[in-house]
Amino acid sequence: MNNKEMLEIAKDLNSFIDNSPTSSHCVVESEKILKKAGYKKLEESQKWNLKAGDKFYIVRHNTSLIAGIIGKKKPNVAGFRMIGSHTDSPAIKLKPNSLYTKGGCVQLATEIYGGPIFASWMDKDLSLAGRVVIKKGSGYEIKLVELDNLIFNIPQLAIHYNSDVNKAYNINPQDHLVPVIGLSEEKLTDEWMKEQIAKKLKVKGSEIVNYDMEIYPVQKGVISGMNDEFISNRNIDNKSMVHASIKAILDAKTSDSTQIIALYDNEEVGSSTTNGGNSSLTADILERLSGSREDYFRAISVSYYMSADGAHAFHPNYGGKFDDKNTVYINKGPVIKINANTRYATTAESSSVFEMICKKKKIPYQKFVNRSDVRGGGTIGSMIATNIGIRTVDVGNALWAMHSTRETCGVDDHMYMIEAMKGFLEY
Repeated sequence: MNNKEMLEIAKDLNSFIDNSPTSSHCVVESEKILKKAGYKKLEESQKWNLKAGDKFYIVRHNTSLIAGIIGKKKPNVAGFRMIGSHTDSPAIKLKPNSLYTKGGCVQLATEIYGGPIFASWMDKDLSLAGRVVIKKGSGYEIKLVELDNLIFNIPQLAIHYNSDVNKAYNINPQDHLVPVIGLSEEKLTDEWMKEQIAKKLKVKGSEIVNYDMEIYPVQKGVISGMNDEFISNRNIDNKSMVHASIKAILDAKTSDSTQIIALYDNEEVGSSTTNGGNSSLTADILERLSGSREDYFRAISVSYYMSADGAHAFHPNYGGKFDDKNTVYINKGPVIKINANTRYATTAESSSVFEMICKKKKIPYQKFVNRSDVRGGGTIGSMIATNIGIRTVDVGNALWAMHSTRETCGVDDHMYMIEAMKGFLEY
């Protein structure tokens, strides 16, 4: 893979993220790619009749997707090769009754989703996107909306009134992470928001039953660095792994094993939802693909799972935060994540499988362990390993500013990860 091809893949990642302001939008973008490649949508409510070579995908509750290719041999013989990532990122969401005015300023009441870096949301061009429930006959339908014609920000307090601002941030999410979307002397209600959504969707405001909206930074992704070595965008954690896994399954050679990618929602808030990594989704789909309960258990015993999520790259301004024996770097290859207390699901066996794949394909790789006095974040890996009983390795690409509105990862690393994922699916 030459530099030009790597840059094209990196630009494609940026386009994917730019078109995915929410987890629902991310699933729709993923669907478009899969449909174009010949994948057929299945409904969980229907009976499935799949044969070797069939390409399929299912969507649960608009924000999670599982796609796969049926292997040449039955799962109870050749097992599954499965890669999991997540469609959501830390965010700021609207509360019900969100619209109000204060001192002539029109503001939006908000609630924090996950663990964002608060300061990174200040003084940024922002907009709104989300899901809208539309009444349809005696039922309803869900539509996606992006109010990209409404740009606003969350202004910081001037340094003249906060002389310690450069020493430490003390941002209260209830009081300070409140956008100002305009000026008005009128008392506004959420009916105004409904009207804006209705105009965008070209429906009547009375048809809108409910909506779930979140704020997102509108700045597009770029390739940066003196040698075009970086990708800078929002939500690289973890839409970059979503994109990589889709690319991998499209390019992987079919094998005896059934190859699957899973794009879960709600990882940033614990995954304990109907369609998160800690839900029944994975087991439900794998058991149905196995044919019977007995064959499902047999399939799991010969299967492997890769949990793919962001990793923390060495930061030159904060070198003391990292374990100096297990530091990982941008553009030095995929990262195997290890934790003695099983915050990550990697074992000596599952790590060895991934290492052998990388060595065979001449892909550089790294190993990450936190400092012993630092408690790192977890992933879906341990949940999947616990609930399913499948051998699991936790991997990811090294990046800076995880959970900021602007994260940075490596151009080379994204291609390395796609190639490693292809090798894993073919294993």
